[in-house]
Amino acid sequence: MISRPHPTARTYLAIYGWLIGLPVLEVGVVMAGWPRVAIVTILIATALSKALLIALYFMHLKFDRPLVWLLPGIPVALGIIFVLALFPDVVFHLVQRM
Repeated sequence: MISRPHPTARTYLAIYGWLIGLPVLEVGVVMAGWPRVAIVTILIATALSKALLIALYFMHLKFDRPLVWLLPGIPVALGIIFVLALFPDVVFHLVQRM
């Protein structure tokens, strides 16, 4: 097993800074008045990046064996499958309303 050094307090403060800065970016993007597709894309990207930072550093998944990644990975995969399974219903419902 590869032993990786745990991050220092400075690393945690840098991650915390990113976790403070990304919501500020999100609010700025929403208030900028950009097209809806751009806003949604940026909001999803920042939400995923915040979730990844939290999982890697604060849940210490970066320092665990890859098998441990299955614990949060399986529910995420199931959530994606459920959303994709409902996607046709949402799309056809919106098409019928037009």
